[in-house]
Amino acid sequence: MSLVSLLNIARTALLTHQRAMNVTGNNVANAQTPGYSRQRLELVEAQPLWTPQGLIGRGVDADAVTRARDIFYDSTYRRENGLLQRASTHADILSQFESALGPPDQGLGKAMDDMFAAFTGLASDPAGGTPRTLARQSASALVDQFHQMAGRLQQLVDDGRGRMVDQVDRVNVLTRQIAATNSQIVAVGPNGAPALEDQRDLMLDELSQYMSMQVIKRDDGSIGIMTGGALVVDGGQSRDLVVRDTPSGPGVGFVLDSGTIDLGSGSLKSLVDLTNTTLPGYRAQLDLLASNLVSSFNAIHRSGYTLSGGTGVDFFDPSATSASTIRLSSAVLASTDAIAAGATPNPGDGANAAALGDLVHTPLPGLGNWSVRDYFINVTSDVGAAVNGAEQQVDVEQTLVDNADSQRQAVSGVSIDEEMVTLIAQQQAYTAATRLVTVANQIMDDLMNLVS
Repeated sequence: MSLVSLLNIARTALLTHQRAMNVTGNNVANAQTPGYSRQRLELVEAQPLWTPQGLIGRGVDADAVTRARDIFYDSTYRRENGLLQRASTHADILSQFESALGPPDQGLGKAMDDMFAAFTGLASDPAGGTPRTLARQSASALVDQFHQMAGRLQQLVDDGRGRMVDQVDRVNVLTRQIAATNSQIVAVGPNGAPALEDQRDLMLDELSQYMSMQVIKRDDGSIGIMTGGALVVDGGQSRDLVVRDTPSGPGVGFVLDSGTIDLGSGSLKSLVDLTNTTLPGYRAQLDLLASNLVSSFNAIHRSGYTLSGGTGVDFFDPSATSASTIRLSSAVLASTDAIAAGATPNPGDGANAAALGDLVHTPLPGLGNWSVRDYFINVTSDVGAAVNGAEQQVDVEQTLVDNADSQRQAVSGVSIDEEMVTLIAQQQAYTAATRLVTVANQIMDDLMNLVS
């Protein structure tokens, strides 16, 4: 080996180990940077030189700076993160409805009890003006509670659609940024852009909150993203999503396509399910309760006699049978004398008012042989159970997300202690390379002294 070759080996060793120390120093500096992946300078033996005496080594080369990243752990984290956001969104919105609904002894339940109690009180004084006024007022309060519940449900549906629009807008921003980052990575080369790849992975992590996705790695360093069975990102190109109204409710689809797509999981999937199925289902239950209350109450009321001896009078408007439209009849609104408290024309007869008060516990075929009171308790219990189930699912998914994140941090996270050990080893290699330069220089001086 010539002295020139020896010096060249020393030079490349110095430069390579200096670069390796720079990479390690960068790891230490970014130990707390969100999304940062630990980097390593991959060292390879330089191409040996062929001589008549055989192969002679030519030192060390730096192959590329690589990221410590595990695709399996990334996909596991993103899958569980989507399920977590889906459960969290479900629990959030359902808990809002549960709060508005209140326990059975408050809100709509209390208003129902107060109305039936008022008619039971009217039975003992059917001709009294105060009991009649109290009966009408309590019925009006019940109507108001139905309207508030229906309005709150509609507000939750509208809020859900608004959140869908906001989240789809954010998804579009992310997919465009990911496509732009793909183009930058391709321009730099797949082994020369670890910082860009970290940025892209952070965006993928956020994107997984909104919908399920499949990431497709490409040889040029770019990625494709599939959702709903179609590519939403393909290299440097992205496709925008839009919230689209359908007969069953709002959904998410591609701007240039018709119809909607299956989002799989994530908060967007939860919002679609809530606005299209879950909340309308509860509204249907409230409508059924209102409808059966109107029909059964009116049936008894029409059979009774008003204070003036009239009969066949409706207490509730028979044409308004939903939770949002229920109201008192025009006759009752005009005068409390139109309340049919008696089973006979006798003003002192309160038998019909008593029957109306007993309706609170009467099984109704239209409610599956539940009474109106028990049916409402069943609805509140269903909502409470749904909220409890969603909150338990949040706890389960949070644990799975934390475990998945811990696993990938074990691979890609920076340990200061490990980096210090690595830095010491690199420093020793650098020192050895400087010693090699000194040796080569000493040999050169000795040779010059011999020929002088």
